[in-house]
Amino acid sequence: MIKGPDALCRSYGQAMLDKDGKAIAGHYVFPYYSFTLGQVHCFDDRATANDACSDQVARFERAGVGSDIRMREFEVVQVSDGSALCHITWEVFPVNGMAGWSWTNVYGYRRRGDEEGFEFNISDNEIGELLQRFPDFYNL
Repeated sequence: MIKGPDALCRSYGQAMLDKDGKAIAGHYVFPYYSFTLGQVHCFDDRATANDACSDQVARFERAGVGSDIRMREFEVVQVSDGSALCHITWEVFPVNGMAGWSWTNVYGYRRRGDEEGFEFNISDNEIGELLQRFPDFYNL
């Protein structure tokens, strides 16, 4: 069982390395919200998150980016006993020969009794950088 935001960040990085959409989704509490470039998306439950995260991993492969996405570093800013803001910097190493890049997302950590996970993310940097390089990413 994960204990605290630092352990959750490390585990999330491993799930990304493992390219496992269901394991990625396993780091969320529900409802989970994603705020990206003025758009809001919600995963109401684990099944929806499993499907969406698995599809996103597959889309990275289809687009030619690949799924070699590594956590470079993270910083946890405690907000209260049961919440924190986690600033995670990621790096991607594309399979198509393109130069890699990095970005930082912010994730909202929440502990609710025995349950803990991310309840939201702000991913403007990730998607902005991705769409500069792969403008048709979400059409694939």
